[in-house]
Amino acid sequence: MTWPMVKLKDCCTVVGGATPKRDVPEYWSSSDVPWITPKDVSNLSDSVLYDAPEYISNLGYNSCATYILPKGSVLLTSRAPIGNVAIAGRDMCTNQGFKSLVPSEKTDSGYLYHCISYFSQRLQALGNGATFKEVSKKTVEGFQIPLPPLEEQKRIAAILDKADAIRRKRQQAIQLTDDFLRSVFLDMFGDPVTNPKGWEPAKMGDLIEFAKDGPHVSPKYSESGIPFLSTRHVKPSGVVWEDLKYVSQEEADVHWKKCKPQKGDVLYTKGGTTGIACPVDFEKDFAVWVHVALVRPKPKLANHIWLTHMLNTKFCYQQSQRYTRGATNKDLGLKRMIDIEMYAPPIEEQERFVKVREKVLGLLSKFDDSSSDSLFNFLSQGAFAGKL
Repeated sequence: MTWPMVKLKDCCTVVGGATPKRDVPEYWSSSDVPWITPKDVSNLSDSVLYDAPEYISNLGYNSCATYILPKGSVLLTSRAPIGNVAIAGRDMCTNQGFKSLVPSEKTDSGYLYHCISYFSQRLQALGNGATFKEVSKKTVEGFQIPLPPLEEQKRIAAILDKADAIRRKRQQAIQLTDDFLRSVFLDMFGDPVTNPKGWEPAKMGDLIEFAKDGPHVSPKYSESGIPFLSTRHVKPSGVVWEDLKYVSQEEADVHWKKCKPQKGDVLYTKGGTTGIACPVDFEKDFAVWVHVALVRPKPKLANHIWLTHMLNTKFCYQQSQRYTRGATNKDLGLKRMIDIEMYAPPIEEQERFVKVREKVLGLLSKFDDSSSDSLFNFLSQGAFAGKL
């Protein structure tokens, strides 16, 4: 069954926001009205936003064109970035970076939240602007979503809430694991800034066989084939296999003439978002873009897991930021990259850390199944196609 497509203006009221003048202290002197900005709805650990880090006075509220959004409204960022959502856990207002949705009596706020989250990339594509993209109130009002009967909306929202809770717990466990392993790394090897254990100083270039980046040309994408990774897929905890683009086998072969990733390598971002490393600890064909460097450690000098954690220390990350050049198209050149300073413990000490990491990740795998993201995406796809 496919659900009827309905414009947002026909199932909810689209509401903007505003900011009281900052140079009038009286507008900010009382905690009368919770006031939200786009950054307040980024990286939430829950779908519901219960409070605001900043408040305005009633006088400030009356001085500008912001509006009280009732509890249950869906906060939708309309710029910087477009498409972040949260459910208002209490009455609150926003700044001008929102086109929020007040559901009608025939629309469930939980369903609306999941639906907008699922279609956020489509909404982002409708943004306009030279400096930064923004979607207008008219655009949001005309955006269409599938809208089943109210009881069906509530059923779908309940299913997706449960799947989302599993996914969030998994993400929280991964973050706690990353934090723990960073602590273990510093305990075993010491802070690279002071090198308290007196390890031999080294540069990245001393410990690797080579550092290469992908071809400096745009690939020809295909609907399926070999995954093609950009910087957004490279995270300290590992490769993120979501929102992928693909290239054909023939196109991949062209890219692999320069560098073909293999198990035991390190991926390192060198363009756009620079200075993030993740290990290639799997056997799978993929290709990388120019902004991702492929680093291959010397087996007798550096373990790729250890090198990844070293590159992700604050000490090495800050060096990568200093070496990055360019105002618009930022890039950490390969020659500058291999000059990043670090220390070089004996390979036996590095492998001790690797064994600790393996035990920790083994415990994490028992906590939850890594397919939770895939399950949530599968359920969302089915829900909004009328197949759940």
